Amino acid sequence: MAREKPTMDYGAMIRALRQEGPQRVYLLYGDEDYLRDSYLQELKKLCVDEDTEAFNYHRLPGAPFDAGALRESVEAMPFMGERTFTEVRDLDINRLNAADGDALKAILADVPEWATLAFVLSPGYSPDKRLATVKALRKACVEVEFLYPGAGELRSWVIRRAKSLDKDLDGPTADYLIWVCGERMNGLIPEITKIAGYAKGAAITRADVDAVAKKTPETAIYNLTDALGARQYDKAARMLADLLADRSTAPPQLIAALGSQFRQFYITRLSLDSGKGDAFITACLPELAGKPSFRFQMLRRAVSGYSADQLARAVSMCVQCDYDMKNTGGDGETLLKELLLRLAMDRA
Repeated sequence: MAREKPTMDYGAMIRALRQEGPQRVYLLYGDEDYLRDSYLQELKKLCVDEDTEAFNYHRLPGAPFDAGALRESVEAMPFMGERTFTEVRDLDINRLNAADGDALKAILADVPEWATLAFVLSPGYSPDKRLATVKALRKACVEVEFLYPGAGELRSWVIRRAKSLDKDLDGPTADYLIWVCGERMNGLIPEITKIAGYAKGAAITRADVDAVAKKTPETAIYNLTDALGARQYDKAARMLADLLADRSTAPPQLIAALGSQFRQFYITRLSLDSGKGDAFITACLPELAGKPSFRFQMLRRAVSGYSADQLARAVSMCVQCDYDMKNTGGDGETLLKELLLRLAMDRA
């Protein structure tokens, strides 16, 4: 069973940071890099100001790892201020050799009281918590994993972002925009700007979002499966061609998204056939917990074009395609095109 995606309360984290003040070592990582960088700037402001930044702020690359430079930066006395701040970007903590690992552990064990050291990792990179060096870092630091904010917090942020561009945006349309464009805030920023620039009225509408927003692969996959349900096979084929031409998502990720979507359809179809409501769907699909009501409305509408048996076969076809892609050496694009043909034939 899929798990509900965890979220974070960023506001509470910032309040705690300001109340407690800067600590000596931080490990900042996670998928939500906008919040990560916002938190990093708050931390930096607590350590250095505009007058002392030139003397007391140091930014070091994580590759190649230079233990000497790191130690020199951390041990440097503050000048014209009370603290120093050292930022290390993209240290491959999981692959440090034994000598570098020992050097890092020695530095972590002796960070001066006036110093703050922050290790900042890129989205998609997670520290391997089994490794001795990672364990030493986690023991010495304040560890913050930046997750996507909760639905309500993200909705409010999107509305405020649109308002800063002199466009009104109501809650349901904001939810729809997030569904179309994804939950990553750095990805939403240019999309909101683009949509606000396109919108002719005082308020952004769903039509504005549909007209110019770049859809996430998950949203595009939903539209493809919806088109199949409506027997719009040419439209579905064009959508798959666009996804394959985009190259931002490889065939293995596309088949995973396609299988996940048909699984949601299948469970929704079974729920409707047995007279169950949204609460039952959420119990079976925890990833939909907290999602706005239109998501359930769209699911119910999309599955109206399928029977439970057809959806069961679709899930099985996706599983087989995924297996073939990973184990037979077949071309991913060809396998996806053949899968779409089989899905269409099953709908005929």
